[in-house]
Amino acid sequence: MPTSESATAERPCGICGLIDRIRNGGFADLVAELPCSWVILGDAQFYRGYCVLLAKRHARELHLLPRDEVHQILDELLAVGQAIAETAKPLKLNYECLGNQEPHVHWHVFPRSAEDSMRLQPVWLRPEAERKATLDETDRQSLIITLRERIARMLPGARYADSER
Repeated sequence: MPTSESATAERPCGICGLIDRIRNGGFADLVAELPCSWVILGDAQFYRGYCVLLAKRHARELHLLPRDEVHQILDELLAVGQAIAETAKPLKLNYECLGNQEPHVHWHVFPRSAEDSMRLQPVWLRPEAERKATLDETDRQSLIITLRERIARMLPGARYADSER
């Protein structure tokens, strides 16, 4: 199974650190473990349903991963996008694979709504204090469960809790 590694000798990879927390059960917003990635609920729930897909294997660029793994990750990304679309019913989904701040292959999947006055602009232009909205615990848990169910329908091998590993 792919493993996380440090990005550089000088600065550890923040995403690899997050993956270690997930593996150790120390991350409450885990949506699913997939064969080549982890899916977490993002911290910008102004965009209700926003998730981040993290490649399990550390790589700075998508083309540096084995080709079959890239295809699997893209299949996983499609399933996550479909699950978010079915759950949030957005006007549009934005998929972003940047890596400028954290050089580890990952995607941000943002559901954009017609009611969002900034829907034609990048999400990063919305002030962080607005973007990083949280959900109440009941809504957060309900959203995670719904996303899990929809992902599992498309990817039956998805796992969710330490007891299932």
